[in-house]
Amino acid sequence: MRLVNASYEWVERHLTFQPAVRGFQAAVRAALLEANVTPWNGFTVDHVAGTKVGATTFDASGRRHSAADLLAFARPSRLRVAIRATVTRIITNPIDPAARHGRSPQPTIAAIGVVYQDRLLDQHQALLRPGGEVILSAGALGSPQLLLLSGIGPASDLSYLGIPVSADIPDVGKHMFDNPRNGISIIPSVPIDHSLIQVVGIPSANGAASYLEAASYIVPLAPALRSAGPFIGSSSPLYVTVATIMEKVPGPLSEGSLWLSSTNPLESPPLRFNYLSRPEDLARCVLGVRRVAEVLEGRALDGFRSPVGSANRRGAARRDFRIVGMELPVEWRTDDRALADYCQQTVATLWHYHGGCVAGKVVDRDFRVIGTRALRVVDASTFSETPGTNPQATVLMMGRYVGLKMIEERHSRRPVIPS
Repeated sequence: MRLVNASYEWVERHLTFQPAVRGFQAAVRAALLEANVTPWNGFTVDHVAGTKVGATTFDASGRRHSAADLLAFARPSRLRVAIRATVTRIITNPIDPAARHGRSPQPTIAAIGVVYQDRLLDQHQALLRPGGEVILSAGALGSPQLLLLSGIGPASDLSYLGIPVSADIPDVGKHMFDNPRNGISIIPSVPIDHSLIQVVGIPSANGAASYLEAASYIVPLAPALRSAGPFIGSSSPLYVTVATIMEKVPGPLSEGSLWLSSTNPLESPPLRFNYLSRPEDLARCVLGVRRVAEVLEGRALDGFRSPVGSANRRGAARRDFRIVGMELPVEWRTDDRALADYCQQTVATLWHYHGGCVAGKVVDRDFRVIGTRALRVVDASTFSETPGTNPQATVLMMGRYVGLKMIEERHSRRPVIPS
C-alpha cells in the first residue's frame, strides 16, 4: 500500500486542484446536507461518507489538465511517441516448452511488439528491445478488443472469426461493467454557470448506497419543446442551460460482455452491459433516485424553481421545477415498483466503463496477461468494480504504480557482482 498511496499523491500533486464552489454547486452542497447526507467533510480527495467537495483537473484559469501533462516528467531521450497511429494487433511468438519457466501457469507465448497503422492506413511494426514489454492502456473497450484481435481470448470465438489462437483465455471480453446513472434534470429559473461535478454525496463509504452528484451544462432545445417566436425560425438553434442531480450505482454487480463481430480493428466491437439486471443494483437505484428527489425537496434549491400557473390573490404563483425528460412517479416516496420502472426507463451511462480484462481472470496481480510473457494491461479494463465516485484518479495512479513496480523488478533481476 505504500507504493499505491505514494502514486495517488504524486498524481494529485501534479494534476488536481480545489474547485471554487459557487452558484448551483453551492446550492446542491446545502441541499445534500439538508437531506441528511452528512457529515460535511469539506474539500478532500478521500472517499468518506457524507458530503464533500472533490478535486478537479481544471486549474484556476479554467485549463484542463490530463495524463498528457505527465509527459513533462518523462525522459525525452527514452520516449518516442507515434501520433495519428492506431495499434491493430500485438505480435507474439510461441515460447519453446523447454524454455518455459517462472509464473504459474507458465507462459506459452511472448509479446515481441505491435503492429500499427498511420493515418494513410500504412502498416508499421514497433518491436521490443531485450527485456522490454508491451503495455496495453487502450481502456475497457480497446484493451480487450486488441487482445482478441491478437488471438488472445476464448478459442472458440476466435476460431469462428478465423483468428489464429495464440492463447486460450476464456474471460477476455467477459465481465464488462458500467455504473448505471439516473438523474433528474431541470431548466433553472435563473442563469447558472456551466459546472462539472464538484460536490459529491456519499451516503455510505462501503458502496452500499448510490453516490449523488450534480452538473450543469448547455444543451440544444428540442423543437417540440420550443414556442415559436417572430424572430426565431424553426431551424434556428436554441440552447438552454440544464442542471442535473444524479445518482450513480456503485459496483455494479450487473455485468455484460464485449465481443468481435469482425476482424477489422477500426470497427467498434459490440458490447452489452446489462444495466440493472441484478436485483441488488435495481434496489440501489430505487433508493438513490428517491434520495435525489429528497435533495430536490430541500429549501436550498428553491431559487431554481419556476412560476407555475397563474398568480394567487396575493400575486404569487406556485413555483416548481421545470423537469426535462421523464417525470418522477407521483408516489415516489412509497412506490418502489414505480421507481424501479423509472430507473429502467431512464438509465444512462456515466462513461465509467470497466472490465473485460479483469484481474484474477485475464491478468495477474502484477497486471501481466495470464499465460503470456512481456505483456501487461494497465487500465480500467482490469477492474471488477469502479473505485469511488470517479475512477480517473485510480487509473492514473495505476500508471505510476506499475511503472515504479517495473523499475523495482528490473533492479531485483540485476546480477550481484561480488566485491
